[in-house]
Amino acid sequence: MTKTRSDVFALLVLLPLLHCSIAVSAAADSEPNVTIEPLPNPPIVEQRGHDKFLNFDMVVRNRSQTTLRLSKVELSVYGTSGDLVLRTALNTDAFAPSIAVIGDRVLKPGGSLDVFNPFAEFDDAVPLDRLQYSFCFLRENTPQERERNLHRLPDDCDFAEEAAVSPVRYEDKTDLILPLRGKIFVWEAHGLYAHHLRVPLGNPKVRAMGITANSNEFASDFIYLDSRGREFGGDPRKNANWFSYGKPIYAPGAGIVRAVENHIPDNWFKDAKASKIGYPVLPPGKDPSGMGNFVLIDHQDGEYSLLLHMIPGSVLVKAGDRVSAGEQIGRIGFSGDAIFPHLHYSLMAGPQAGKAWGLPTYFADFRRILGAKSVEVAKGPVETGDLVESEIASR
Repeated sequence: MTKTRSDVFALLVLLPLLHCSIAVSAAADSEPNVTIEPLPNPPIVEQRGHDKFLNFDMVVRNRSQTTLRLSKVELSVYGTSGDLVLRTALNTDAFAPSIAVIGDRVLKPGGSLDVFNPFAEFDDAVPLDRLQYSFCFLRENTPQERERNLHRLPDDCDFAEEAAVSPVRYEDKTDLILPLRGKIFVWEAHGLYAHHLRVPLGNPKVRAMGITANSNEFASDFIYLDSRGREFGGDPRKNANWFSYGKPIYAPGAGIVRAVENHIPDNWFKDAKASKIGYPVLPPGKDPSGMGNFVLIDHQDGEYSLLLHMIPGSVLVKAGDRVSAGEQIGRIGFSGDAIFPHLHYSLMAGPQAGKAWGLPTYFADFRRILGAKSVEVAKGPVETGDLVESEIASR
């Protein structure tokens, strides 16, 4: 068969396009470039009784042009001799696969995912010095690949990336007591699903806010309840009807006050169901982080206590004051980024919220209330849902 001049010309035009198509296909099929960064690095091991807690997140970044689906996260724990101690995983098996608990799993080209360590609780006997995380990814560039991925076995990976993590223990330097008195309910602390922990540092919106560290990683929200377990009595639109509102707040440790705010108006509820909040209109740049009225205490050992959401005008200290543990510094209010009256407390490794990492908080001499019984705690953390009691007046 003889080629005409037009056939030759068409072939010459098509060849570069074919070459381009082959190049794109090869790029898509090449080994993806994925990085995994634990934050904080190294993560901190928290001790509670006979259990260890390991709460941190991992920023997974896709530096390739391939869309990936995270289908499995596996943790291997090794002893000091290199022997395997424990292995556990989340994967795609079953009708409601365990991997779904981590949330979004599709990693777009150039994008990132915040994967909060799903293996958060360990028996005290398990060594946590050497951890190996393996992430299994599936290519998902086309609808056909997406459909195929729905029917693959849990261990069928297109690409795997590993991350070695070496957690450390942290011993508080400051002698701390609970910042409230009487029977206190820990509305939310820092467990695996607590909102304090879940600050996606890889998220562009979080980065745009200037947040580079989770200062609330070990934070707690404290409130008071009545004997029926209610948070308020009567009309919630009256702040005074909330059992926490106006309760005294005490310095959790000795130190020097570095900063305070005392002039942010309280929020309010717009309806009798306490489902809609009214926020005061503030001047531009006033309270950009939503701390409301607060006290920041420098314990002069590299640790800082931050106590938030106080009643305007209730703060009893000023910058430069020296305070003792147990000294009253303010009262619980409803100011700042708060959804009801409560005290937010966090211990930090620096003075700037959003720039300094949170630290484990071990309070001294309190009781954990367990119905008709109670357990004395000489020193330890509190957790979401705990009922605790402290009568320490000063330290």
